[in-house]
Amino acid sequence: MAEPFRMGVVFTHPTQHHAPLWRKLNEQPDISVTTFYLCNENQLGGDRHLGSSEPWDVDLLSGYSHEFLKTWTGKTASKTSKNLFNPALFNRLNPKHFNAVFLPSFCTLSYRLTVLLCKLRGIPIIMQNDATVITDLHYSRTRRIALSALYPWMYELADYWISSGDHNEIYLRYYGVPEQKIVRGCYPVDRDRYEQTIATRQAEIQAIREQLCWNHDTILYGFTGKYIDRKNPFEFIEAIANAHKVDSRIRGIMLGGGVLEPEINHRLAALNGEVVNVGFVNQSKLPLYYAAMDVFVSTSKSDPHPLVISEAMATGCPIILSDRCGNWGYSDTVQHRHNGLVYPCGNVNTLTQAVLTLTDFDTRKTYSEHAKQVFANQDLDCELNAFLTLIERIKNETREGTLAAESPSLAGLANLISHETVSGMNK
Repeated sequence: MAEPFRMGVVFTHPTQHHAPLWRKLNEQPDISVTTFYLCNENQLGGDRHLGSSEPWDVDLLSGYSHEFLKTWTGKTASKTSKNLFNPALFNRLNPKHFNAVFLPSFCTLSYRLTVLLCKLRGIPIIMQNDATVITDLHYSRTRRIALSALYPWMYELADYWISSGDHNEIYLRYYGVPEQKIVRGCYPVDRDRYEQTIATRQAEIQAIREQLCWNHDTILYGFTGKYIDRKNPFEFIEAIANAHKVDSRIRGIMLGGGVLEPEINHRLAALNGEVVNVGFVNQSKLPLYYAAMDVFVSTSKSDPHPLVISEAMATGCPIILSDRCGNWGYSDTVQHRHNGLVYPCGNVNTLTQAVLTLTDFDTRKTYSEHAKQVFANQDLDCELNAFLTLIERIKNETREGTLAAESPSLAGLANLISHETVSGMNK
């Protein structure tokens, strides 16, 4: 009997988006997945950026082999950090144990150590990030010049790339990744969990709507995420307040938390209930709130690929999206005037008009149907198929002896581990 293809994964911590992917990949015939986590964030406590102390309340660890690696201090880290360094990777990442290794970025010391070890030991590297040229624009000109010199060398270290959307694919090519190295995937959302939750808890969805709506005519516009400046929550509040003056059926709800929550509550106190701060909602109930919404809005100033968009679309929400987000395009998550509207970030008047446009029932219904159709091709199976394509390619290249065997400079790789230019980037 043939040995299974052994996929190693190095990831900062368990997430609600990727853990189901490792589980589903591990369920495939002749594939074995082992995930090394660099810290246990979200397992013992909440997301500190959301201002919550509650750990995620969905299963993120069953169905695949995993290990929480200790840092150089001998303890398991409790939160992500660019300085995460896990020496056990020296022993774990061995070609006798793995046929390929996946990692999402270069942002932590351990990610860079992973690249170094894989290149030196001849283990193929698969990478995926959600970066876009759009979201790089907030860097200074000097930094962008430095990146244009550094990133082509860094990204060439990966043997294969999975792209996460139109703008991400443009980004990878911009930084020199050859087309033949790229397989189209997506950033995963567990559609099965969302559909099962919604199908079996209809009464709870109705109760949420009854709690949040003024009456049966209310149109709920939702905002979900961290209450931080980058997510631009006040633009959502102002647009909803303005639109409500024109159409009194409009109401906004906000799910999340963070450093701006006191300021948000202060602003909402000056309104007359046009926008409600629901606060933190844990993962098991989040699909219910999306299903209770009529429209979902993301106003971020800089957001490479906000997965809240895919989550909302899984429940059939039409989308209003800031053009500073990176997941819109002809074949991306949000397709303008097909399943949602894209507006220029910072233009509250245009956002207000988009909100008013989607008060039309027929338009919402059409966009809702299209949202489900688009998401059906961008769910967990989309990402799974990208991995399966690459695994088959690696098998074939291994049999044929054509697997790329680069010999990069040892000094250059060692420099990567401590390079200050990329020390704060999640790429």
